[in-house]
Formats: sequence, structure tokens, C-alpha cells
Amino acid sequence: MLSGGKTSGAQTLVLEKRDEMNLPPRILELRKKIQSQEYLDNAIQRIAQVISNHLIDDPDELKFRD
Repeated sequence: MLSGGKTSGAQTLVLEKRDEMNLPPRILELRKKIQSQEYLDNAIQRIAQVISNHLIDDPDELKFRD
């Protein structure tokens, strides 16, 4: 859960630790994976590749729309 706090006039978000017993196994698995820099780098690379392929296949997507 997110909660707000105030410090020096700026708002700060705080993640409260939740009981992991109530979370689905898939969420727990993904939490572990995103701790790995290699996993994040590969995920970003895959996302960039999909976007690049999409833009190459449909170059009109690069045009500004009114």
C-alpha cells in the first residue's frame, strides 16, 4: 500500500510491507526476478525490440497525429 508523507514541503511515497502470504505466487516470483539487473536489462531489450519491429512494420506510426 502507498501512503503519503510530507518532508520539507515535498510529498514522499512510502511502500508499506504487505503480508506476502496473501500475494499470488506469480507476484512473488516476479518480485524476485526484478531484483536482478540482468533480468531488467533483458526485459528492456525485449521491449525495445518489439517496439522497433512494430515501427519498422508500420512506419506511419512515426508520424504526428493531429
